Amino acid sequence: MWSFDGLLDEIRSADTITVFRHIHPDCDAVGSQFGLKNWILDNWPEKHVYALGNEYCQQGNCWPESDSCSREIIRTSLAIVLDTANEERIDDERFESAKKIIKIDHHPNRSPYGKMQFVFERSAATCEILAEFFKQCEEQAVSQKTAEYLYRGILTDTLGFKTTNTREHTLSIAGWLSQYSVRVPDLNRELFEISMREFRFDAMLRDTVITSPDGRMAYRIISADELQDWNLTVSEAKNFIDVYGNIREVEIYALLCEMPGSDPATFEGSLRSKNVAINDIAEKFHGGGHANACGVRGLSSKEVFDLLERLHTRIPN
Repeated sequence: MWSFDGLLDEIRSADTITVFRHIHPDCDAVGSQFGLKNWILDNWPEKHVYALGNEYCQQGNCWPESDSCSREIIRTSLAIVLDTANEERIDDERFESAKKIIKIDHHPNRSPYGKMQFVFERSAATCEILAEFFKQCEEQAVSQKTAEYLYRGILTDTLGFKTTNTREHTLSIAGWLSQYSVRVPDLNRELFEISMREFRFDAMLRDTVITSPDGRMAYRIISADELQDWNLTVSEAKNFIDVYGNIREVEIYALLCEMPGSDPATFEGSLRSKNVAINDIAEKFHGGGHANACGVRGLSSKEVFDLLERLHTRIPN
């Protein structure tokens, strides 16, 4: 399963490397991005490495700012795109001009791109894939900083090792990373503690949850006015999707947000399930992702309710 033929040679031979991630980045996207950048510079400090992206990952507020570079630099670089299933979701369209493109990802590989692809769909996180790659590169060093970037991505993408794609290897590689002085309790607090404002928003979502008549599906549609009242962006609000994941009776749950300023109203959102695959439904509504964790975007009001109906029919009797 874990074959990285040619990847180390490509990194060794490149003088300039640009590292890309997806739009609306989560901790796996930025953790893999900065983990890879840091690992490369630790082992080849003479290289020029740029971590690129226009949006900031809010969770934990612990990430470096993105780098900036010219299109000419990208044109001469090896581009490594992380945690991004399709080209449309890459958070910098300039990646297309790179001399060579490599894709490293754990989403279903329905949209192949790049000269080389290292896609492991059974992995819980792209950070898990990179950790395995670093482990196989026995002559290269792994610093505490690199290990903590990757650990953050694994921890959050598995929701603290609770998702269905958390497997023996996921736990084993997290343990391997921990030998590099990873501050496990500190990182848990850093990533999962919330402010009082977020706590009250969380409480509001619990108090106003909508459930299907059979109680097997839970969801909430957040209006643009509510986002403004709570001073939250769509990306920040969607991070609260897992507030519904601990309801015992619920199999599928969703959080959909009205995009501020859209006229007519359009929505994007996050979808989750405990056991059944729902990513094929998300793909029919301008989205996609993992079998049990995916997203949708650009939905009309009618499409939102069509989506909810489709999701509910997926729940087994």
